[in-house]
Amino acid sequence: MKKIIFFAAAIIGSVTAANAQSQSPSQAKVKVNVELNPFQSIEIGSGAGQDGQITSGYDDEVTLKYEKAADYTNGVSKSITKQLKVSSVGSGYKVKATLSSNGQFNKVAGNGANSYDAKKLIEIQVDGKTASTDVNMEFGPFGSTSTAESSVLNKELDVKYIGKPLNEATVKELLGNGGKDTKAKYTIDVVYTIAAN
Repeated sequence: MKKIIFFAAAIIGSVTAANAQSQSPSQAKVKVNVELNPFQSIEIGSGAGQDGQITSGYDDEVTLKYEKAADYTNGVSKSITKQLKVSSVGSGYKVKATLSSNGQFNKVAGNGANSYDAKKLIEIQVDGKTASTDVNMEFGPFGSTSTAESSVLNKELDVKYIGKPLNEATVKELLGNGGKDTKAKYTIDVVYTIAAN
């Protein structure tokens, strides 16, 4: 009989404990927010290095070579596929380019002029859009609106560098008084930035 009473007491205790647990559950409530902030970035894309070795301190390097008569009379060009990578969240965008040395190419080899106006030598196209060569250039707008529906993430853009046709007077000015094996080399830095539409 003692065993039956003890067993009944154990069952009643278990039921009471189960009821106590189901009547007062413990809980924790968490509010999760997702916040989207507009931002823009520009960097060198996966196409860097297509034109050979890159000089230390630069992200990419492009060389336009005039090597035959057709190059001088027609100009030369080089397209760098996926050279720039842009992200613009919250709006469409523009790509801006700034030329160093007040828009002057500087001589690094040869006997010609020490500097030469970039407007007379090159033109740049970013993803098919051209800007007049100047110290500050603007390409775009990219995106049909200036709202979030024109947002892009990690979009890679092609850049085309165009060396203009050169006449005899320009060739003489750039090559100078060098002999038959003398080469001339001029350089300029192009710094790309991004801005909202």
